[in-house]
Amino acid sequence: MVHSAFHIEPVLKKSSYKITALDSWGKQLLVGTEEGVVVILQEQEGGHLVEFEEVQVRRVAKGSIIQLKVSVELGLLLVLTSEAVQVNDLHSLDLKAQLLKTRGTSNFSLLFDPSRSLLCCAMKNKVVLFRWDGGGFVEWRELKFGDVVRCHAWCGDSLCVASGKKYIIASLSSGIDKELFDSNTAAPTIFCLPNNKELLLGRDNMNVFQDSQGRPSRKYGLKWPEPPMMIGYLFPYLIAALPKSVEVQLMETQTTVQTLSLRASHLLACSSSMSVFVVANNCVYRLRPVTMSRQIDALLESQQLESCLALCDLCQQTDANVASKCSAVYRSYGLMLFGRSEYDKAMGLFLRCDSLDPRNVLCLFPELSDGFDAAQDFRTCSQEVKELLKGHKLLRSQVSLIKYLRNVRKRYLSSSPSSPSPS
Repeated sequence: MVHSAFHIEPVLKKSSYKITALDSWGKQLLVGTEEGVVVILQEQEGGHLVEFEEVQVRRVAKGSIIQLKVSVELGLLLVLTSEAVQVNDLHSLDLKAQLLKTRGTSNFSLLFDPSRSLLCCAMKNKVVLFRWDGGGFVEWRELKFGDVVRCHAWCGDSLCVASGKKYIIASLSSGIDKELFDSNTAAPTIFCLPNNKELLLGRDNMNVFQDSQGRPSRKYGLKWPEPPMMIGYLFPYLIAALPKSVEVQLMETQTTVQTLSLRASHLLACSSSMSVFVVANNCVYRLRPVTMSRQIDALLESQQLESCLALCDLCQQTDANVASKCSAVYRSYGLMLFGRSEYDKAMGLFLRCDSLDPRNVLCLFPELSDGFDAAQDFRTCSQEVKELLKGHKLLRSQVSLIKYLRNVRKRYLSSSPSSPSPS
C-alpha cells in the first residue's frame, strides 16, 4: 500500500533541444543539451502551482553536453562535453578554461571542502585527479584500475570506483585500495548519501550500505522491483529511476511509498529547493513534497502505522504540525501492536503518549478495570483481545503492564514539585 509523498509538476514540456544533463543553483535549474546549449530556468514565486520561466539560453560548447556540475563555492560551472571537461564562470557562463588533459572523460565528480577542492575525471581504466590551486585545476594524481571505470563517487576522504562491475574503495589518505564486491547481474551504480559518510552500492536489484572505509554501515539493504539506474535523496526519501518508473522509498523502513510512471533518463535531487527534477521523454518534471502533516494524516487513515511512526520520529523536532500528531500515531500503533501480542513495544508507545490517562491502558485488562469510562479505541481493542489474553500471553502482557506502570510512576514523581522538608 502506498501514499503520495510527492506532487508531479511539469517544468519544461517537450524541449526543442535534446536534454542530456541537469544541475541546479538556488532557484535556477540548468539544463544541458546535446546541441551544446545550456538552458536556464528560473522558479517563479506566487500562485499555488510553482512555475519555471526560461531566462537564458546560451551555447557553451561545440559538442554535446554530457554532464553539468555547479560549484557555488568556486563560482564555477563544470561542463563535460564530448571533447573534454571545461570550466565556465557560473554567473556569466563565459568559458574560463578547457582542461585538455581530460579528453576521453566519461564522467567526473567534484570534492569540495574548506581545505581543498578535487576534480576527479574517469578515463577508460583510470581516474585523474586535479587540484584547485585558487586560479584553476592542476593535475595532481592518477589512479589506475583493472577495468573500465563505469562510475565513481566521493565519500569522505575516499573515492569509490566501479571498475567494470567490481566496486573498489580508494583511500586518498592511506593510499590503500580495497576491493568490495561486484554488481552481479546489474550495471554498477554508486550513490553517496548527503551525510557524506555512507554509500549505496547497487547489486542486482538491491542497494547495499557501505561506509567510507568499505564496511557495511547498516544491517539491512534496499530492494527494488528492478535495478536502479540512478538514485537521489530528499529527506527522508530515496528516489530511484528504474527502467520503467520512478520509485520512492522511505529508507528507515525500506518500504515503497510511491511509484511514478515516468521513464527517467536523468534525475536530480535538490535539497536547497526541496525538489526532485526528473527528465522523461525529453520533458522536465518537478517532484514537490507533500507536507509531512498531510502524509501522516493519509498514513493514519490507511493504517500504515510503521511508516507513520518513522516519519514522526524523523520530523517531529523540526515540524510543529508533525509533533502535534505524534500522540495519535503512538496511540494507534500501540493498540495495533497490543492486538498482535507485541506487548513490550505497545507499552513503549503508550508511554510516549504524554496526554494518555494510564487507566485507558488498564482497560485492556478487564480484571483490572475499575469501571473507568475508557476511550472508545481502547474499549474496542479490549473486546478484540479478550479471548487471547490467556495463559502465557496473559503473563507476558501483565509483565509489560507492570513495566509501563513503573515508568508512568517514575515520570509522575519526577515532574511533581518536591515535597517540602519537615521543619
